[in-house]
Amino acid sequence: MTRPSPEDALAETARLAYHLHWPLDTILDLEHADRRRFLAEADLIAAAQPEPAQPDRDSGAAVGPLGHGTWFDEG
Repeated sequence: MTRPSPEDALAETARLAYHLHWPLDTILDLEHADRRRFLAEADLIAAAQPEPAQPDRDSGAAVGPLGHGTWFDEG
């Protein structure tokens, strides 16, 4: 496997730091193949997460995906 370009290495490092909250030294110590495996898993986990609440345009309150102020239907 070839080394990633500096831009690719930076993007991979930023994504791992964002998704997994790992310190820079830990991420940089990974072999490229291992970093790519962790990235694939982090991307799968992120894709399975619900969308974050968006502010209600009128009140500014956070609204869940069901249009309520919570992430579940209160009945």
